[in-house]
Amino acid sequence: MQKKFNLLFFSIVGVVWLLDFLSKQWALSKLAGQPYQPILGEYLGLELTFNTGGIFGIFQGNAMFFHIMTGVAILFLLVYYARGVSAEENTRLFQVAMAMVLGGALGNFTDRFYQEGVVDFINMGIGPYRWPTYNVADAFISTGALFFVLSFIQYERRKKRSGGGS
Repeated sequence: MQKKFNLLFFSIVGVVWLLDFLSKQWALSKLAGQPYQPILGEYLGLELTFNTGGIFGIFQGNAMFFHIMTGVAILFLLVYYARGVSAEENTRLFQVAMAMVLGGALGNFTDRFYQEGVVDFINMGIGPYRWPTYNVADAFISTGALFFVLSFIQYERRKKRSGGGS
């Protein structure tokens, strides 16, 4: 039986948090006061912003509310992971997904303590059609969420194959 919290899990959480922290420190030192810095023309570039709202910059100016909500979400995910996941659901993909989401959430949570908002700096889109500016933590959270979906699909398929489906 696989342990729920293991070295892989904590390593991924730590690496995600560290990559996010270091990338934000770099962005703060190199991009402050700079205009959009193109990498792939208008399609991808770097531009420092501070998000005082929620995901995709919604509800700007509510930093304390989102700080509390992020803390609650982190605690919920840890409790869900530790208590609510059956051995069948607790696959390697699920562990990686959970670790990516937690590492990213911790990265953005950390920002709210030390910055005027979450540091965002990756800007992409085509012309006026832009994706909201984001950071490394957001990329890991989004990828982890995709991995969650894939792990749940795998779980449901295994359950149906074993006759446990409805």
